[in-house]
Amino acid sequence: MKDISIKGARVHNLKGIDVSIPKNKLIVATGVSGSGKSSLVFDIIFEEGRRQYLQSLGILSEIDKEDKFDSITGIGPTVAVQQNIIRQSNSRSTVGSKTNILNLLGLLYAGEGQISCFSCSTPVDDNLTCKTCGNIEERLQAKYFSYNDQNGMCIKCKGHGITFEINMEKLIPNKNTTLEQVYDAVGLTPGYRKLLFKKFKYYLKMPFIQIPVEVQTEILYGHHVDSNNEKRSYCLSRLFKGRLYRNGEDLNGIYEMSVCTECHGFRIGEESQRVLLNGKHIGKLGVMTINELRQFLDELSKQETLSTFGKNILEDILLKTNHLIKYQLGHLSLYREMPTLSGGEIQRLFLNSHLETKMDSLIYILDEPTAGLHESEKSELLKSIHELKELGNTVIVVEHDINIIKMAEHIIDIGPKAGVEGGQVIYQGDLEGLLQCKDSITGMYLSVENFASNRSIKHSLENEPTHYITIRNAKTNNLKNVTVSIPLGGIIGVAGVSGSGKSSLISDTLIPLLKNYFRDQGNSSKNDIEESNINGDHEIVMVKTVAERLEGMQHISGYTEVSQAPIGRNMNSNSVTYIGIWDKIRKLFANKIEAVQQQLSAGHFSFNSKGACIECGGSGVETIWLGGNLTTEVTCRECQGKRYNNDALSVKYNDKNIFEVLEMNVSEAITFFQEEAVITAKLKLLDRIGMGYIKLGQPTPTFSGGEAQRIKLAKEIGKRRKGNILYVLDEPTTGLSLHDTAKLIQLLDELVEKGNSVIVIEHDPVVLHSCDWIVELGPHGGANGGEIIAEGSPQTLKNNLNSVTGRYL
Repeated sequence: MKDISIKGARVHNLKGIDVSIPKNKLIVATGVSGSGKSSLVFDIIFEEGRRQYLQSLGILSEIDKEDKFDSITGIGPTVAVQQNIIRQSNSRSTVGSKTNILNLLGLLYAGEGQISCFSCSTPVDDNLTCKTCGNIEERLQAKYFSYNDQNGMCIKCKGHGITFEINMEKLIPNKNTTLEQVYDAVGLTPGYRKLLFKKFKYYLKMPFIQIPVEVQTEILYGHHVDSNNEKRSYCLSRLFKGRLYRNGEDLNGIYEMSVCTECHGFRIGEESQRVLLNGKHIGKLGVMTINELRQFLDELSKQETLSTFGKNILEDILLKTNHLIKYQLGHLSLYREMPTLSGGEIQRLFLNSHLETKMDSLIYILDEPTAGLHESEKSELLKSIHELKELGNTVIVVEHDINIIKMAEHIIDIGPKAGVEGGQVIYQGDLEGLLQCKDSITGMYLSVENFASNRSIKHSLENEPTHYITIRNAKTNNLKNVTVSIPLGGIIGVAGVSGSGKSSLISDTLIPLLKNYFRDQGNSSKNDIEESNINGDHEIVMVKTVAERLEGMQHISGYTEVSQAPIGRNMNSNSVTYIGIWDKIRKLFANKIEAVQQQLSAGHFSFNSKGACIECGGSGVETIWLGGNLTTEVTCRECQGKRYNNDALSVKYNDKNIFEVLEMNVSEAITFFQEEAVITAKLKLLDRIGMGYIKLGQPTPTFSGGEAQRIKLAKEIGKRRKGNILYVLDEPTTGLSLHDTAKLIQLLDELVEKGNSVIVIEHDPVVLHSCDWIVELGPHGGANGGEIIAEGSPQTLKNNLNSVTGRYL
């Protein structure tokens, strides 16, 4: 069959649409955020391709088919990568392990490395004998060079390169502090509180310092469980580590992360560190950027010391590093953990691995692969996507980026708007037809230049007197003694190619300095920070902010960093729990007459509690074992994915049960709860920042980095501060359509009009064009970046020949 034909697609907000998608073409599915394009591409095309494959293996039966469409033909093996999969990655998985480069380096070191004597550190000869003390060494196996193997990892930090320590002076401020007061101070979750209060009930009223030492140790550090060398029983260190390392919470110095004193952040043990290539052990290669690694390997390849085996391994490694650099990933290190990558970075890694295999006749689905890329860096990625198609594959891209839309051979525009106002095929065809389609919001914005720059008032910070925050002599990461003055009272863009130093300047220098200033001033209540303290390379070298001083802090009353860090990893956490209206919604149901008659409390309307389906425990899915460590999930047959038992579902509020309410998107819920002012006030904020399409019950781990950031922004704006706040955002338009980008810019403009300042780290030329001032770093990434190459208004950058960004504004 030449086409994928779908009849009657009706999942989520899709309104029984018919779609015909040509195979072996580059297809772009676009539309405003929440229009239904992901429902079509991921929930139907990908899921049905996956289901048919599992059914062919006898793992699923026809009864497991969900009622999402009338028919689908022409589907084939389908591979998909969504942005949110990185939120569920193993922290031990790194760029080096994912690409297999670290394994290849392990083989290279095992076969070719120069071994030093354990006793005197003298290099041994070809016979592995030390000429100084006569000791005979053994050549190590490849596993001794892996931080994931017990033979190769640093024993103290278990191969993480970092350790966590409890600051007892801050945890126990005086000798009379009781265990109960400690627990109250650290803010235990209800689950933790119940477990720990039961376990240590005899010690709760006792001053902590009077508790027996062995009990103190159990309270603080727990004990190993399940023969797992890393998993510990419930204790404070386990709680703190989860908050700091996974969720990025600020623990006010109670629990501190530091570089491992044994391996110095290199992850591997002492024995592995004694084996060198060109004077460096494998851990030092792990902390290099891939650009730096290629230079090191190029020098190594020029030497005549390697065997034929070593040369072949080195050739394979060089090929892989060259591909990664080609896909604009040269700024990453091999030790960079997968959960810290952006959605765009994970997909470029995905593209790299699949292009290496050269498989054909597949359907590939990509989710905004250009996310996080500077305009100047997109050409190679576009070539790679085209190459994937040319291998004989069908490539479907869910995308808002103008470059990919223009490159598409076939465009599917879903809309016209989000949620219940979307779910229809507005247009199918080529670009020229889309630009002429009067019903397409996408086509309208594509055909109008500078559509999002129409701010109510654009501040001329070059001519108007204003206050500044000045960073002097910053040397954090790759910054080269940078001094920069950032004007206040406007929207300030921070631009530059990947790895140029944008995050080093703002997230790793400005934010820590602001945090220290306000903490010293005793104004911590003014900066309810939404941020991640974990730098992308935290597992190797803790970020050390190096700057002589920060000036001008007196001109702001507080700050907020709204990062792309995940807002939750538990699938039981959702949109309404995060913004704080879930309890209010459940109480509305508990107050209904039929609920009172059945003695149903608010807890009965929670799938985490009494309302959970008895079969799936409230997850809505059943897990099927595929063999080995492989599993897959299918919809629970008892509750049909609704997560609730029949008692909870029997109660209705405004003719909808609790499941149906959670299935509503934000825009629908505003009308549904119009009599509940507290609920609608928070929902309206989400709607205004372009999040009207998300469901009330959408699990927080499924949010992309951009979505997580915008929800945090809505929560911050809802705090109704008095003004003079510095807001810092990191690529907030990730995942937003052109239409919703315009709405976000309008909201940022309103923050400025209320007397606040906004700093936006951004690549999107539409956003940068709308800024009052831009600071651009570069000229390149990594060691070749870290300088201010241009600053001023967008017009100033357009006229600046040194500016890489200016030519795209």
